Amino acid sequence: MLATNMPLICITLFALTMVWALVSDVRAYLLSNRLCLTVAALYPLYIMSLWFNNAAPGGTDLLITLFIALIIFAVGVVLFARGIMGGGDVKLLPVVALWAGPTFVLPFLFITSIIGGLVTLFVLAQYGLKRSNFLKSSPDVNLPSPNMAEIQVPYGVGIAAGGLFVAWQLSQPWI
Repeated sequence: MLATNMPLICITLFALTMVWALVSDVRAYLLSNRLCLTVAALYPLYIMSLWFNNAAPGGTDLLITLFIALIIFAVGVVLFARGIMGGGDVKLLPVVALWAGPTFVLPFLFITSIIGGLVTLFVLAQYGLKRSNFLKSSPDVNLPSPNMAEIQVPYGVGIAAGGLFVAWQLSQPWI
């Protein structure tokens, strides 16, 4: 009985870690190593649970999945080095991409980018509104232009939304 339900248990735990990522990034702009390692550690358990249920992807799919995650990590490292992405985002994206696999990686990245972009626009709009209100109350003040690298965006919200989509898709055969 437990072996039969294990894939769904792993997917549920994965979904809960996505909620953890969302809350953590919104509250503290932090995607911890513990969070990223939890997502990564759950993946082999999920694959093993699929093998016990004769539903595991073949070796080629697993190699492609690892290759995709590696490419996403490499691109993330370059973006991190340029100050475009945070370290937590760089670590979380490829481990969620493991779960997405070749089947769901493009929808995952699409959802992540759309939600992440909307969050970014919201943060920038908030910053602009605060700046505008400050200038109205103190018109003589000469404020320097904002350094975009100093504005923090909880991009983990987008990653979590994409991850929840992946969890939903993976759970369908087990519900």
